[in-house]
Parts: sequence; structure tokens; C-alpha cells
Amino acid sequence: MKYTLILFFLTIYCLNAQSSKDTIRVYKLGEIVAEDTKGSKKIQPTKIKEIKYHEIKEQDAVNMQDLNAIIPGGFIQTNSRGESLLYLRGAGERSIALFFDGMYFNIPWDNRVDLSLIPTDIIGNLRISSGANSVLYGANVLGGAVNITTTERDKDGLGGNIGLQLGEGGRKYSSVKLEGKEGQFNYIGNLSFLTRDGLKAPKDDKYDFNLKKNQELITNSYSERVTAYLRGEYKIDEENRIGISLNHIDGEKGTIPENYPDGLTNRFWKYPEWLRNILTVNGEFKASEMITVKGAVWLDKFNQTIEDYDSIDFNNLNERQKDEDITTGIRVNFGADLSENDKLNLALNGFNTTHNEEIDNLAGEINNTEFSQMTSSVGLEYKRFQGDWVFTIGSSYDLFSIGNAGVFTEAEGSSFDGIAAVLGATYKLAETTDLFVSFAKKSRFPTLRESYSAALGKFVVNPNLKPESGLLSEIGIDYKSTDLSATLSLFANSYTDLISKASVPGDSLNRKQRINLDEATIIGSELLVKYYLTNNFDITAHFTYMRSNGTIDGKEQNLEYHPEIIAFLQADWRIYGGLDILAEADLIGNQYGISDVVDDLVQINATTLFNLRFSYRTVFNENLYTLFIRANNIFDTARKDKISISAPGRMVYGGVNVSF
Repeated sequence: MKYTLILFFLTIYCLNAQSSKDTIRVYKLGEIVAEDTKGSKKIQPTKIKEIKYHEIKEQDAVNMQDLNAIIPGGFIQTNSRGESLLYLRGAGERSIALFFDGMYFNIPWDNRVDLSLIPTDIIGNLRISSGANSVLYGANVLGGAVNITTTERDKDGLGGNIGLQLGEGGRKYSSVKLEGKEGQFNYIGNLSFLTRDGLKAPKDDKYDFNLKKNQELITNSYSERVTAYLRGEYKIDEENRIGISLNHIDGEKGTIPENYPDGLTNRFWKYPEWLRNILTVNGEFKASEMITVKGAVWLDKFNQTIEDYDSIDFNNLNERQKDEDITTGIRVNFGADLSENDKLNLALNGFNTTHNEEIDNLAGEINNTEFSQMTSSVGLEYKRFQGDWVFTIGSSYDLFSIGNAGVFTEAEGSSFDGIAAVLGATYKLAETTDLFVSFAKKSRFPTLRESYSAALGKFVVNPNLKPESGLLSEIGIDYKSTDLSATLSLFANSYTDLISKASVPGDSLNRKQRINLDEATIIGSELLVKYYLTNNFDITAHFTYMRSNGTIDGKEQNLEYHPEIIAFLQADWRIYGGLDILAEADLIGNQYGISDVVDDLVQINATTLFNLRFSYRTVFNENLYTLFIRANNIFDTARKDKISISAPGRMVYGGVNVSF
């Protein structure tokens, strides 16, 4: 409450401030692998999908999980550990690289990150590359890359944003962001606070057997978070600049228990600590007339505590696990303009990480285990302009080296390696139309956690996991005019040794084990559309269809959590005088998940959620005020995030944003 009061008084101050609305732009140093252009030609091997600043703001998101519906070809799923994870075109979360201001944002121990604890206040845009993407991103980018770039002030002076939100489930959110620019120096600072008692359960939630009579909130779905971000950048001259940033996230949350009618649920977890501090230094330098160097180095410290309880009452603690991860990393891209029509990029990517685990059984026995790894990649990519054509060819060498593997000492000093390759071409069919095609070979190494961790007794360890390997292909057409932009693509991905989960037959503890599938295929199509019917009415849509299956021991099966359809439709009507109505439909098609009841894959039926948002924008004293109210899942539809975990029901919240 005290933070809300502080921000209230800041808002009153801003009513009297004399400042101007500034143009939003993104932190240029935060994107190491950029989509370069020559004239109107794109020269990335795949179509880069951008989610812009205003699209993010219209979602009224307080974390990246809230952006679920607007990610083309993607969806964010909450797993049994309570982590919100991104999937792209059926690719699992561990094969998708997230970059935040240029640094590798995945936590290497398990090569993923919980998006429910990542704030959105400072995000300027998201750029998403899926399918046969560039080799310059580094290792383990089998499924795609998401570049998260922060905002940067465009004009000299001081500006910023203040946001307040209140909503159902005890949602309380407050944020303040300041941006400044003085000559060659610009800076940004952000502070945000979020508390939530829980997520509302759907009124007719036939999936949740953990709900007690008259219980409104999903069990153990509370969350709290404090974040701070500070960055400064100095522009030495037009071609040389350096920046430094500090990112602090401090949170705690509960894990929604799996819902089974016969008491099979065995994970009752809380995270009393989720703490991450990242120091990043970015730079861009002109080494010579033809060579530009752009890169980032970082230090990342992550701590979390997991408390494991014996029942859904959360009264008796079984054991406590404390994790500490320390990572240092570097990404450098050397770009050489060999001629007017030839460009060469050399990328060096690498990070070293240690993971320390302390498990206390609360009976006087404490077990300490240490893991360490180094992941590196060297990639070379060449681009050639030839008339209306742009050709891309590239290759990289990726290496994963194990230092410590806990009690599995025989794995120390072992390594995996792989060769990645990409081949792509674009053809300018007309001023408004491009054709593109790309092929790639990629791999993804098993993480230390996948191979050597029992996850507090929830998994049977499989230290013999092999790297995943994939052959990726895509062909499509991209159209862009004043009123309409559209992209249609067809993709086909073939995998060997794809890592999946399987039930352990006859195991009394209902544990799972990670295994390699013999083969897997994902074939599909994707359509993205943005159409301005009038100056005041536009439609945004994306539709992805996928057919996916795999084989193990010669037996064909569906792939776990690969929806047949992912679709989103948004209509935005700017009525008059600053009033705006936004309507959305969010569809997730049929998919399959392993059920502990039958120890086999069970179908999860398709669901469509509808959202509605009303907002009003006005300018007073040269400050922009936006008042809004949003209702997500307005028909209170019951949806499963997983076979055993319910998604939220109807959630209504509102607030005010002040830009000054």
C-alpha cells in the first residue's frame, strides 16, 4: 500500500509537470543479431515477427506471461513446477533462446526461464525468429529466438511513465519509469511492485479437484514481485557507443498443484525466494571502414528456494531446496561489408555457469551438489545481394562441455558438439511483396537438470540422454502495403532424438523419466495479418496449424503439448475523443498430455477465450493519460494449461497510465 501511495503523489506531481510526449524507440545496443536491410530488402534467413511497443501496452501486461495470446505461433504454458514457459511452433521451451538487451536470458541449468516473473514495463519490442533461424544466435536455438529490447528516449529532456492497476484476485500493481537524454548520454530507470492473492478459478471448473467449496481462487496461485532496472548509454560518436545496465528481480510465488481426483498429486511447492541480478555491458564500435563490432558481456546471479510440502494444506514441510546459479557470458558479432552487395558476419557466443544445490530434508541431513558447464558457439554467415534476390548461407560449430555433474562423476569432462547450418533466399516479387525460403540444420543439447536431476524425487534420472537434432524448412510470402501487411508460410520440421517425458511403468511414486524419441515431425502453416479497414479500425490476427507426431521403439504417438491450432484475432476500434474498444479471441486447439491416472497420453480439448478492453486517452498539461478496464476470459471458460493444471477463469482489472 505504501508504494501505491508514493505513486499516487507522483501522479499528482505529473499533473502540473510541463513536458512533451516523446517518440518511442528501442535500445539499439540490445540487439546483437539485427535484421539488416539494403533498401527495402530483408536479409535475415527467416521472417522476423515483431511485437511492437503499443501492442504490448494494449495487453496491460504486468509480466511476459500476460503477452501469451499475441505471440504468433506461440503459447505460454504453466507447468507442474509453476513456471510459465514459451513454446513456438511446437518447439519446446529449452530449444528457444531468450535474449534481454543482448544477454542470454535463459538460466543454463535448465535452459529456460519463468516468464511470470519477468516485467514488461521497460520492453520496447519483441522480435521473434522461429524455424530455420540464423546461426549467429549461438547454440541450442533449435526452436527459435526471442529478442527482448528495452525502450530508449528519443529527445533531449526527461520523461517517463507511471502505471497503477487493481483487479480481481487481489491484483495490485504499481510502476514508475523515468527516461532521460542529455546530449550524448541517455538513461532509463524503472521500479515496479506486484502482489496477487491468486488467480480466479473458472466458475464451472470440472478439472480442478483441489478446489474447496466456495473457493474462488486457484489453490496456491499467489505471487509477489519487486523489480528494478537501471541503464545508461554513452554515444561516443555516430559509430561508437557503450551502455551498462543492472536488472534486479525479487519475487516469490506458489505452484498450482496438479489436479487428479484420486490423490495422485505429489508436488506441493512454494517458491519463497526467486532472486535474479544481472549486470550487462553492451557496446558497438566501428573497427574500420568495413568492419563493425557489436556485443554484450554479462554477469548473472540467480537464487531460488523451493519448499516441498506433504499435502495440499501446506502445513508440513517435507524438504527444502536452495539453488544458486552464477553465469558469465559473452556475445560478439563482427560485421564486415565486403562490398556493396556482400556482407559477412562472424559471431562468438559463449557462457560458463555453475549450479549449486542444497537439499535439506529437515531431519538433520543436508545434501550439497555442484554442477557446472560451458556452452560456446562460433558462427559464420554470408549474405549476397543479386538483383531482386538476397541469398544467405551460414554455419556454426556448437559445443557443450560438462565440468561437474553432481554424483555422476563419470560424466565430468564429457561434452557434446554439433554443426549447425542455414541456407536461405528472398526474392522481391514486387515493391510490396517478398518470397522467402529457408533450410536449416540445428541441434539442442540436453541440460544438466534434464540428465542428472531427480527434481526432489519427481523424476527418474536418465544420464544417457542424447542431443536433439532437427532439419527445419520454411517457404512463404510476405506482403506489405499502406493498409495491409500479411505473411503466409509453410513449414516442415523433422527431428531425431527429441527429448520428451514418459511415465515409468509400475512406479509407485508416479514419477516420470525423460527419454529420446526415435523420430518426430511437425508440419504446418502460419498466417499473420494486420489490416487497417479505416484510420480508426484495424484487425490483427495470427493462425498456426500444426500436425505433429513422434515414434519410440517403432510405435507412433502424438507429441505432448503440441496444439493442433494456435490462433488469435483482435479488433481495435478507436471510436472518438480518445475512447477505444478492443476485442480479442484466443484459440488453443486439441493437444495431448500425459495423465498420471492412466499413465498415457490423453487429449486436451480445444478452447477459445474472449477478452474485452475499454480505454480512454486524454492529454492534460501535455501529459498523456490512459484509463482502462480489461476483462480476460469474459465467459469464464475452463481451460487446461496442462492435463492436470487449470488456467485462470474470468479476470477483471483496471488502471491508469500517465506518460509525461
